[in-house]
Amino acid sequence: MATEFQKQKLSYFFHILDLNKNGYIQLEDFLEMVDKVCAIMNYEEGGNERKRLTNKAIRFFNSLVRDIESVDPLQISEKEWVTFFDNEVQKREDMIVEYKEIVFNFMFDFFDHNRDGYISRKEYEDFYRIFNIDKNALDEAFPKLVSKDNFKLHRYDLMDAIEDFFTSDDKEDAGNWVFGNWESDPHL
Repeated sequence: MATEFQKQKLSYFFHILDLNKNGYIQLEDFLEMVDKVCAIMNYEEGGNERKRLTNKAIRFFNSLVRDIESVDPLQISEKEWVTFFDNEVQKREDMIVEYKEIVFNFMFDFFDHNRDGYISRKEYEDFYRIFNIDKNALDEAFPKLVSKDNFKLHRYDLMDAIEDFFTSDDKEDAGNWVFGNWESDPHL
C-alpha cells in the first residue's frame, strides 16, 4: 500500500502528464507532448521522427488505459491513476519493473535528442518546458540526479531515479526530483 508521500508524488506526476489541465490524462495530452517535442527539435509535420514519436505516445497512452482499466477508455482520472499505482504497481515487483521501464524508455526516447545515452542539462530543460514544470526546480533537481563525475544524466541514473520516484518513501531520495519539485503545485 502506498504511503501518503507516495500518493502525493503520484498525484503530482498525474498533473504533469495532464498537459491540458482538464483533470484527466487523455490521448490529447500525449499528442500535445509530441507537438511540443517536435517544435523544439524542428521535426517536420509529416516526417519520420514525428510519426515515430506519435506512435510511441499512442502506444504508451493505450497501455496506460488498458492496464488501469479506466471507467472511460478515452481518459484516466487522478483517482484511477493513484489507485492503480497503489493497488497494482506498489504491490507487484513485476509491475514496478514494467512501469519503471515504460516511463524510462518514453522519457529517454523523447529527450535524449542526440541519442548519446545521456540527457544533458539542455535536454532536461526541454523536458521541463514541455511539461510546464517550474524551471526553478531544475537547479536543485539536475545536480541531485546526475553522477558526481558527469554533468549529464546517464540512462542508469535516470532508471534508478524513476524507481525511487515510484517506490521510495524517503523524502531525501534524489529520485523524488526526477519530475521537478513534487511539493510544488503542478496544476499551474
